[in-house]
Formats: sequence, structure tokens, C-alpha cells
Amino acid sequence: MCGISGYLLRQHLERSAERIFRMTRAIAHRGPDDEGLTLFAHGQRQSINISTDHTFSAINRSFEVEVSFPHYMAFGHRRFSIIDISPDGHQPFWSRDRQVCVSFNGEIYNYIELRQQLEAKGYIFETQSDTEVLVIAYLHWGVECFQYFNGFWAISLYDDRQKAVLLARDRIGVAPLYVSQTSEGLFWSSEIKGILAGLEGSLPCINKQAVQDFVVHGRRDLFDQTFYEGITTFPSASYAWIEADGSYCPKTYWQLPSVRTNEAHCSLQEAKAQFRQILTDAVQLRSHADVPIGFTLSGGLDSSSLVALATQSLESLNVYTVAFPGTKSNEEPFANAVIQRFGKQINYQVLYPQDEDFFEQADIYVALIDEPFHSPTLLTDQGIMRRMSQDGIRVCINGAAGDETLAGYGGEYFAPYLTQLLKQGQIARFIHEIADFSEHQSPKNYLTTLYRLLPDSLQHLAKPFTHVPSDLNPFIQPNPAPRKYGPSSEIDQRLIDNMGPWLMNYWLRSGNTSFMGVPMESRMPFLDYRFVELAFTLPLSYLIRDGWLKWIMRDSLQDLLPPEVLWRKAKWAFLFHSVHGC
Repeated sequence: MCGISGYLLRQHLERSAERIFRMTRAIAHRGPDDEGLTLFAHGQRQSINISTDHTFSAINRSFEVEVSFPHYMAFGHRRFSIIDISPDGHQPFWSRDRQVCVSFNGEIYNYIELRQQLEAKGYIFETQSDTEVLVIAYLHWGVECFQYFNGFWAISLYDDRQKAVLLARDRIGVAPLYVSQTSEGLFWSSEIKGILAGLEGSLPCINKQAVQDFVVHGRRDLFDQTFYEGITTFPSASYAWIEADGSYCPKTYWQLPSVRTNEAHCSLQEAKAQFRQILTDAVQLRSHADVPIGFTLSGGLDSSSLVALATQSLESLNVYTVAFPGTKSNEEPFANAVIQRFGKQINYQVLYPQDEDFFEQADIYVALIDEPFHSPTLLTDQGIMRRMSQDGIRVCINGAAGDETLAGYGGEYFAPYLTQLLKQGQIARFIHEIADFSEHQSPKNYLTTLYRLLPDSLQHLAKPFTHVPSDLNPFIQPNPAPRKYGPSSEIDQRLIDNMGPWLMNYWLRSGNTSFMGVPMESRMPFLDYRFVELAFTLPLSYLIRDGWLKWIMRDSLQDLLPPEVLWRKAKWAFLFHSVHGC
């Protein structure tokens, strides 16, 4: 994982490299290992690579130190070395024939398999990097190459054959890519601060709609918008060729499945086998790196499952958790139960965050994150990453997105699921699920929520079981926004909505900026596109069953996890801690 920046100017030529220097240095924290700049011009001398005092000293290519070079386009790159940590992985990276140049932020997890496939077709590789695999895959397949990648990426790519620039982003949108089209042209960067550094006085106004969405509704990063007018996010699962005036028209190359199968066409045993095989492989792919990796373990089901699966293929694991002794949020005993299952195979580190740590880092963190954020727990989370970094860890594998893919939020998905059961006439199952629900405090609350979600035509079916009290139940907010605002009330579409603009966009953007402020590469097996496709095609009855959320994961991993973790009812966010004074 790294940081990229760049621009394409519409009319005038930039004569100095100062602007791309500023943009790239603004995100220097994302790549402490190397810096690279490439300037592109029209005419015979079409491009130069610039060496800086932060460039690998051992680079054995032709670089220049001059910064006066009239150009219309520039690529900047800061490198955080994970795969092929030698100077060979320097970026911007040129193909052997100098036809393609790429600046790339991300990882192609299946690069070894793709390299073997491309070598069989006669291609020759000069490095061990996944960046070269990306370039050669593009040379062979063109924009279809994105269909072959398993990983995350945000790229700017210059194709000299077309004299054009390509921007692209991974399927889920794990790698950030911000863009801004101005009267000068198009600017892009891995973080907002990179774009702000390049705008030269034409700073954008505050996006009032974004402020309202956040303050009134608690929503952020909706539909690729930011808190800055004119700065947006390049859409996920898309690529676009940039026109001479800086405009572009994204083309979508992947989307979430929208149709689920049913139990008659997908047996439980088949589903469990697929579930375990894909998730196991997702963990194994993300365990490959040329630097030390670590796992975070909350004691919850998601992170515990990944640690358990990793022990099946790794001889040893570095595992980190946090403890808040004497508080309700202390999950360390559950994490320890997982550790005890695998004994000496795990190097277990328990961290004890202190209140003073929060106040020492708060201002720095706010400056880093660029936009308002929902909770101070993000800073606590980053503190764990800093400790891992001090121990030499550069890659963190974590359980993020298990709830989004497997309908793991009771307050978000249980009532819509009950609504669907009623609409389908599954009264017996409806009664069974509401009676056995593992997380609720009072069945009446869920029935009341259900009643309010139902259309008028079905409310008469539920009315005998419900009573709408004057006080608010846990999932009904005062003065709720119109139903059109927010994710769908239909559970299938709600899951799809939350994997995009209504939830996942924010988690991924804020999480990436936070992690890379250390820096630390975050790898999330639950966002492997194969796992996502499986999760969104499984019958809903395999996700929510017998009153349990994420039921298929619990049933599939019974041989690996201790029962107190596998069938645990209480659910807290990882690293929740009430800091005094906040």
C-alpha cells in the first residue's frame, strides 16, 4: 500500500515540478520508503523521471534531478514497501518497452498466480513485484485485466500507445482515490490533503449537504461526495480514460450480486463447504508479504475466525488485542480463549491503552483524517497500529466487514428480515426467529419495529402481536428522516446499499486514512470479492437462522473456535473505550 497523486492540465504547461512535489509530500506519511515523480510532455522528449532526496539511493535506472521541465501531466508516488521491497519496485513504474507507466496504490494478492499465467504466455518479468504483474496484465488484457485481479488498487496509468491516462479503482473501493476537476484540469490523490496541496489558492468551499448529512443523519461519504465542494471520490469498481479537458466517464466493470439463491438450489452442506474454502483461501492470500504481518483479535466472531483459519496454514502468528480491565468493554478474556485453543503457535500481545495516549494524539489525528469522523475509537484503533509498527509489523489482517457481508448488525437487519418472512407468509418461521433471537432484550421492541416497517397492506397480520409505545424503542430515532433517505427497508437491497454509499464507503475511507497515518497496510479477508459474491448469493436463511446472525460462519467453524466465542451473544465494537473527558 502506498500513496499516489497526479494531475492532467487542460491548457497551460507547468514548468516546475513544485506542484507535484507538494502534492506528493502532503501524503508522505503513506510511503516512508521511497518517492518517485514522472513528468509528461508533448514532443520528442516526452517524459522524465525525477529523483529526489527521498528516492531509493540504489535505483539503477536513469533519473534526473532537474525540476524545470514543461509538462501537462505529472505522476507522484510514495512507497510503503510490502511486496518486493527492493528498489526494483520503485514507482512510477515503466514497462520494458516504455509503452506503459503506472502509479499504483494497493496490492494484487494473486500476483504470483497471475505472473505464472502470463509467463506461460511468453512474457518476461524483471522484478518480483506485483506492480510489474499489474502492468503486464494490462498490456495483455487491456482494461479487462481488472477482472483477473484479487486485491485492492487505485491506479493512474499512462498508455503511450493511446496517448491517454487511465484511472481505476478496485471492486469494493478499499483503496481511496480522490479527484477534483477544476478550470485548470484534473487532480487526483490518495488523500484529500494531496489535492488541496495542488490547487494553488483555488481552495474549495465546504459542501453544505455533506455537513447536513453528517450532523443531522450521522452519514458521511455518501455517493462519492466529500465535505469539500468539487472534491469527490473516483467510483469503486470503475475505470475511466481521461479526456484532454480533464473530464472522464467512469465505466463499471463489476457489481454486487443482486439475486440470492434459495435452499433448494444451494444445500446447506454445499454452502458451508464453499464458505470455508473461500474464506480460508482469502486469509492465505492475504498472509503473503515480504515483511512481517500481524493479526488484530477482538474476541468477537469475525477476527477470531480469521485467526483460527490462519493457524491452519501459518506456523506462527503475531496476534494483538487490547484490554480495558474493569470495564464492560473488556473483551480480552474472549480473545484469550481463542489463543488458548492454539497454544504456542501464537505470539500474543495484550495492549492496555491509557487515557493520556488519546489526548497526546488527538490533534495530530484530527489533522490527518481530513474530514469529521464519528467516534474517538478510531484514534484508539490507530494506537494499536502504532504499537504493531513499533514491533516491526507492516501488514495487519483484521475482521472488518464481516457484519456488512453477513448481515451481522441486529439493529440494522433483524427487523427487515422479519418483515420479509411475513411478506412471504412464513409465519411459523417468523415466530421462531423472533422468539429465539440471540441479541434482543425484549421481543416487543422488535415486533414494534417490524410493525412500523411493514406496508399498510401487511400491518393487519402483525397488529395482534404488536403495541406501538409512546417511548422509542432502540431502533427508532426521534423525527426519523423520510424513508427515501438511507438504505432500503428491504433486507436484500439494504445489504447492498450498506456495502456501498450508506455504510462501507465511510468505513473504508476513514479506516484507510487512519491506518496509513502510521503507516500500516490493512488486509480484510471478508472483502475478498469471491467471498463477497458468495455472501450476497447465499440464501438469507443461512445468514440469519434460529435467532443467530452470521449463522453460517458459526456453524462452519465449530471445530476451530471455542463455544464461548462461537455462540457469544454480547456484541461490542472492537476497541470501544470511554475516554475520561470525552
